[in-house]
Amino acid sequence: MFGVIGVSFAAVMLLLMRVRRLTNELDALSDQHRQLRQQCDALAREATECCALKDALSEAIFDPLLVIDGRRRIMAGNEIAKRLGLCKAGQTLIEAIRSHELDSLAGDALNARCELPRDFYIDQRLFRARAVRYNGGAVLVLRDISELQRLGRARRDFVANISHELRTPLATIGLLLESLRLEAAAIPPNPQRLIAHMDAQVTSLTQLVQELSELAQIEAGQVPMRMVRASLYQVANTVIHRLLPQAESAGLRLVNEIPEHLYGLFDPAQIQRVLSNLLHNAIKFTPAGGATVFVLSAQEAVAQLAKLRVALAEVDLTPEDVWVVGVRDTGVGIPREELPRIFERFYKVDRARGQGGSGLGLAIAKHIVEAHGGRIWAESTVGKGTTFYFTVPREE
Repeated sequence: MFGVIGVSFAAVMLLLMRVRRLTNELDALSDQHRQLRQQCDALAREATECCALKDALSEAIFDPLLVIDGRRRIMAGNEIAKRLGLCKAGQTLIEAIRSHELDSLAGDALNARCELPRDFYIDQRLFRARAVRYNGGAVLVLRDISELQRLGRARRDFVANISHELRTPLATIGLLLESLRLEAAAIPPNPQRLIAHMDAQVTSLTQLVQELSELAQIEAGQVPMRMVRASLYQVANTVIHRLLPQAESAGLRLVNEIPEHLYGLFDPAQIQRVLSNLLHNAIKFTPAGGATVFVLSAQEAVAQLAKLRVALAEVDLTPEDVWVVGVRDTGVGIPREELPRIFERFYKVDRARGQGGSGLGLAIAKHIVEAHGGRIWAESTVGKGTTFYFTVPREE
C-alpha cells in the first residue's frame, strides 16, 4: 500500500513540475506576445505617420504627381493631378492622358533606361515630365511650363527688339567718332585719348548688341542648322588661320591635332563659331611665353565620354554616335566651383573680369552645340589651364 502511495505521490509531483514548466512557458509566450503587439503597434503608428507624410509631401508639391505600377497603370495621384483630370486610377497612362511622350518616358524609367525629362501638351498647355523608378513602378512629376515658355519668348523678343533699336544710334556714334579721328591733327593729345577710349567702348557695345541678337535668334530657333558632311580638320583650320595674328601677338601657338580624315554631320559655319569662341577665350586667358593652344584630336577627346560619364549622364551619347572635339590651353584656369555656371549668359569668372568680353560667347557656343544634339563641358585646374569639350554627330 505504501508503495502505491509513493508512486502516486511521485506522479503528482511530476505533474506539478510539468504544470509549472508549462506555466513558465505560457508566461514567456505572453511576454513575447506583449512585445510583438507593442512592436506591431509601433509599426502601425510609423506606417500611419509615413502615409500621412507621403500625402502631405504629395499635396505640398505644386505640380501634378502620379504613381504608376510596372504595367504603367495609374495607382495614385495628388490633388492637383485629380483636379486636372490626370489621375484616373486603374487606367494606363496612354488611356488616361493619351500622350505617347509621357508613356515613352514611363517605359524608359521602368526599364531603367535614360530618364531625361520629356515635354508634351495637355489641352494646349506645355508640361515637362520627369520619372523616377522605384521597386514595382515609377513616380511621375508633371510641371506646367507654359508660362515659362511665354516669358522666355517675351524675353527673346525684347532682346531682339532692343538689339535692333540700339544698332542705329551706335552706328551714328561710330560715324561721329570717325569724323573726329579724321581731324586728329587739330585735336590736342588729351582729347585724342578720350576719343580713342570712346571708340573702344562703342566697339565693345556694338559687339555686345550683335551677340545679344545672335543669342536671341539661336534660342528662338531662327538660325537654321545646315547639316552637311564636313571635315573637322578643315573647320578647325579655318578658325585657327583667322585667329593666328591675335595668337602671335600674344606670343602663343595654335595647333590643330585633328586628323584630316575625320568627318562629321554638322553646320560648318556654326561649329566654326563655337571653335572661334573657345579659341578666343583660350588666347585671352593664356599667358605669353611659348604656351600652346590645342584643338584636340577627336580620337584623344572621345575617351572623355567614358571618363566624364557623370558630366554627360543626362544624355545617351556613345563614342559610336559622336566625335568629341576639345580646345586645351595652359592659361589661368577656372575654379571648380565656377565651372557649373560658365555657360550662363553674362557670367564671368572673377579672375577674368578684367579681360573684357560680353560674357555671351560660351552661352552662344552651348546653344549651337545643343542645336546639333550634342553637349559641351569643361575641365580645369587653376594655374594649369582649361580644356573645353563638345560633341558633334559622326558621319560614317
